[in-house]
Amino acid sequence: MRKHVLENRTHTIGSWCVRHLLVAWVSLIVCTGSSQSFAAELVTPEEMNNVRVYKKMSKATVLIASAYVSSHHIAQGRGKGIGSGVLIDEGGSIVTNAHVIVDAAKIMVTLHDGLRLPADLVGMDLETDLALLHVALPKGKYPHAKLGDSDKLEVGQKVIAIGHPFGLAFALSSGVISGFGKLLETHQEVFQDQIIQTTTPINPGNSGGPLVDSEDRVIGINTAILMGAENIAFAIPINAVKSVVTALQTHGRVIRPWLGVKGKFVTEDLRNLIALPLANGLLIVDIDDGSPAEKVGLQAGALSVVIEEEPWVLGGDIIVAINGQDVKTAEQYKKALQQLQAKQTIVLTVFRGGESYSVSVKLEERPTQPYSKPQPKTEVPPLVPQAFPPAGF
Repeated sequence: MRKHVLENRTHTIGSWCVRHLLVAWVSLIVCTGSSQSFAAELVTPEEMNNVRVYKKMSKATVLIASAYVSSHHIAQGRGKGIGSGVLIDEGGSIVTNAHVIVDAAKIMVTLHDGLRLPADLVGMDLETDLALLHVALPKGKYPHAKLGDSDKLEVGQKVIAIGHPFGLAFALSSGVISGFGKLLETHQEVFQDQIIQTTTPINPGNSGGPLVDSEDRVIGINTAILMGAENIAFAIPINAVKSVVTALQTHGRVIRPWLGVKGKFVTEDLRNLIALPLANGLLIVDIDDGSPAEKVGLQAGALSVVIEEEPWVLGGDIIVAINGQDVKTAEQYKKALQQLQAKQTIVLTVFRGGESYSVSVKLEERPTQPYSKPQPKTEVPPLVPQAFPPAGF
């Protein structure tokens, strides 16, 4: 028994000595300034890169607060929307999402050092969910972001998002590029440019902030999350952003050609399953009222069917070529559209009822897409920001 007690006492004394030695050791580290070398052993190359990118990019990232005024005297008087933005030049140009500032009565920008400045709206493009702001920056004091090349991105590439989730200032999250997808409408009947899909956590307040690569180059603008999904977020490719920004700086808007059709591309499976005359091309499922397409007599389908769980509207015209250039695939269609301008007269090759014919049509400038005005907001914006409206043509 005595031996057992002595062993317990020895164990207790030993534990007491170890605890106090640890306390003394930590105190010695703090007093002698050796904590830096201790911390450095815990920093991996990836952590060091994250810290470097954050320190640089946070200075070019801004917090955007948008104030709204109700149009009715009984309704709540004011509301706020919170988002992020990124400085893209030394003159005070800021890129953000359109849904962050649309219909705002006042826009305030907070810089990394706490300086708050009023922002002017240069222009916005609802179709890409982009807006360009301007603030009067003190010259030479605030760095701007370096823009990358989104055409060179690869699936699996590490990316970092910097923004203000739920208004929490200058927060960092990281992930990888998980794909290049589309934000499709419910009926999946509109053509959309590809966007960046990432596993980087994006929350309300991150909208409009930069998505950055490991070399602190902005490769996208964060725009939306997918309701009910985990680790799926979207960003607008920076090359598309550059094009929109140039147009907004020049015209205050993006001028796009407008034919007034929406459709889906005919697939081989559809041709094999349906006993109707079909050709490879854009099957028209809807035509805008008053559009050039309506004026020249193009026809949309009226027969709604579901084939292998995919909805289709059959019976409409099929556009197979534009100015003699095949548009039988999405890639061909996109390439052809990039060559067109508003007010230009083009020749369409159309397949109808088993036969092809040509029709000339003068394109117009695409009208501004409708955008629902925000209701008075609380401090936290809605969970899922507005995604791209239908692209159409």
